[in-house]
Amino acid sequence: MIELELIARNVLLSSAGPDLPTEVWACRTLVARTAGYRSRLVGALLRLERVTDSPADRLRLAEEAVAHARLIDPDDDHHATDLLIWALHALQRNLYALGRTTEGRAARQEIVVSYRPGLHTKLGCRVTACYADREPPPVADWAADAATAS
Repeated sequence: MIELELIARNVLLSSAGPDLPTEVWACRTLVARTAGYRSRLVGALLRLERVTDSPADRLRLAEEAVAHARLIDPDDDHHATDLLIWALHALQRNLYALGRTTEGRAARQEIVVSYRPGLHTKLGCRVTACYADREPPPVADWAADAATAS
């Protein structure tokens, strides 16, 4: 295991930078023993999910991203809530795409509960930089809809 960790660290530190599947492998390898790589793993999983063609594989990657994002302690990483919302957004999008609307609505509800105004707006935030070419999920609208429905 030590050799795999050294290889994984070298891959991540490489000046050329790894391709997405390799980055995901390296982060998975390191997360097994060092939880500090979990946020990088979530980001890599979400980036890989965005470029994956297979709907089933996209869903699997989103589910893994959510599972890891839930394990990140917000006291240890101030991006934890951002990462969880992005991962849940990917999950609900993939669930809806596969016709699993009940589960998609549950993921959306978890987003609304987790949301804090001002997320995704910090300049230089690596979470928002990862998604700079995408619109943030319209969580404020979802929260307003949920409040009026109550």
